[in-house]
Amino acid sequence: MFTAEGCLMTRTLIPRDNILALYNSSGQDTLQLLSAPADPSGTQPEPGMDVRQPGIRNRSKSAAKSGRSVKHYKGQTPDANRIAGTADQQTPGSARPDILTGLYDRRHFQDQCAELVGQARAAGHRLALILMGLDRFKDLNNAHGYKAGDEVLADIARNLNALLADGDRIGRFGGDEFALLLSSPSDESDVMSAVRGLLEAATGAMRRYMPGLKSGASAGIALFPDHGSEVDELIQSADMALDRAKIETRGQAQIFEPHMRDATLDRLGKLAGFRKAIENGEIKPFYQPQMRLSDRRSYGFEALARWVHADGRILHPADFKIALDDPDAVVLLGEHMLRSVSQDLRHWRSIGIPTCKVSVNAAAPELRRGDYAEKVASFFAANKVPLSQLTIEITESVLLDDMTSKIGRTLSDLRKLGASISLDDFGTGFASLTHLKSYAVDQIKIDRSFIVHLMTDAHDRAIVRATLSLARGLGIRTIAEGVENAAQLKSLQMLGCDYGQGYFFSPALPADQAGAYFAAHRAYQKAQLHQFVVPSVV
Repeated sequence: MFTAEGCLMTRTLIPRDNILALYNSSGQDTLQLLSAPADPSGTQPEPGMDVRQPGIRNRSKSAAKSGRSVKHYKGQTPDANRIAGTADQQTPGSARPDILTGLYDRRHFQDQCAELVGQARAAGHRLALILMGLDRFKDLNNAHGYKAGDEVLADIARNLNALLADGDRIGRFGGDEFALLLSSPSDESDVMSAVRGLLEAATGAMRRYMPGLKSGASAGIALFPDHGSEVDELIQSADMALDRAKIETRGQAQIFEPHMRDATLDRLGKLAGFRKAIENGEIKPFYQPQMRLSDRRSYGFEALARWVHADGRILHPADFKIALDDPDAVVLLGEHMLRSVSQDLRHWRSIGIPTCKVSVNAAAPELRRGDYAEKVASFFAANKVPLSQLTIEITESVLLDDMTSKIGRTLSDLRKLGASISLDDFGTGFASLTHLKSYAVDQIKIDRSFIVHLMTDAHDRAIVRATLSLARGLGIRTIAEGVENAAQLKSLQMLGCDYGQGYFFSPALPADQAGAYFAAHRAYQKAQLHQFVVPSVV
């Protein structure tokens, strides 16, 4: 309920160190600065500048309709150099603008918020704090350069400022984040109407360089006094709402709800537990055999992450999905898996197990890093394992996320180093045949959803047959996932599929059992189907 009175609910501020642990490096920088002591010099009125542009005025209708008058500035719009000069020349105690945009910087925006919150508390007025983060701004910088990124930030600042009403405040929190404080909004619908205009303004500026962009920004909203009685609490609440918006409804705004605090605490705890599990060696690669179907000989494995608890419980990825949705945790897991797999391959070789290939899954956050191929090479070189034994598996969604072709370059670098590339879950996402033409793909994996009804569904069988024919024409190997019975195996053999994996052969096995499995089954050149032995797994 959006009321002018304070809420009776009990609020719990999350410890600063826990919040920092949740975010990536740029988010940590923001929160570090937010928690810095306020400038004792005090606050002054907002830096005045005429920020209006043709075509922007009409976007202030939402403010006018709600009774909030739109700001009008006198004078000319200063450029970045003039802003920097005037900021340095201001007397002690005056507000210093962000040099690039001319907006308040973090500290002075907080000072302004503290002053307005005090006034609103005394007068019984409402406030709305909005944190807005740009979507794909890093991709824009990578594709068009930092100069283009700076131009977009300056454009967005002008557009946002032109949409605000008298008494509102706006600041740049650094990087690609902006903060806005709306004074005296009439109700939540007034806030949401204003935020929609802000998001549209940000998206319009981003589309100058990224025409196909669907959304340019997401926003989190905290309401005073409902979601916080102090500035720090409002910022924290808005930040949680922004985090939820980016996860669930990118390109939209989310208003803070109390359960978000509980969800954040839960997420923090699970992420901390996951990181500790990696440090303690509880996250281990389990290996599911991949069989060459023409002669039913062992070919290699897919390495799958398993969380092995001290009490013997084995958790699958679905049990720690919250960590897999966090970019930093995914990168940490990826490095741990590559390191562990290379060590297992070295150990297998030392005990005389024949050479085999192992597939390791890679996510978009890993592949976007400029040093991914170099890191992969360093892990395998440290264990004296050739990269020809490694296959990197990616999903189609990773390629769809490759707006700057950075992932494509990384895949190409990996192939040059000797690794193979496999396209996982082929046909289940937004499949594009251009992916097979544009990217360096050595193998495609046919998703188990097409295999499970292979014997009874004519459409699934036609899709599998067409996929296999396409792959043969392009010289790409094929592997079927989810092979669970002899009939499926026989059908795939007749259709000409190269490889298969699934419970018919074996579940994923710990490293010691996997090595023994490969040594045993690789020798069976003419084995009968009933001769496959499936080791027991706890």
